Amino acid sequence: MLYDNILVPYDGSESARAALAEALKFVRDDPTLTLRIVQIVDTEQLVINRLEAQGRTRETISSEEVHALFDSVVEEANKKLHEHIDSMLKGLMSRIIIEMLEETIPSEQIVAYADDHNCDLVVMGSRGLGALRGMLGSVSSYVLRHAEMPVLIVKQPSED
Repeated sequence: MLYDNILVPYDGSESARAALAEALKFVRDDPTLTLRIVQIVDTEQLVINRLEAQGRTRETISSEEVHALFDSVVEEANKKLHEHIDSMLKGLMSRIIIEMLEETIPSEQIVAYADDHNCDLVVMGSRGLGALRGMLGSVSSYVLRHAEMPVLIVKQPSED
């Protein structure tokens, strides 16, 4: 066993999908390892975006509506995550843990999660949804510099 506990941060980008596909190679070689897929969602920003789209503000919405909106945003993010990854995970016998974390600073949260859960490898895409094309993203760059364990940066296959 080369690795026992692999973390894959997943943001829905093609780069993250390529990273998950790469991590699954380890899983297929060793069905005893644990694969942790973590989606980090800035729920507060998503709620704000939805309110703005509706022409509303936090001051014009009740606390019950805010809670319902948060629940809705979380449910939608979870559904979207599973739409992306479930087909890739079919038939695997490994222990697979899928979590969604509500945070606003993904780079720091990924490093903290990896440390807190004793991950021995982080496999992540070279750039996420917000990064400039062709450059190492700020999140992957941060994780590469600050993580205590090995970090495998997976480049998205070129479309050429």
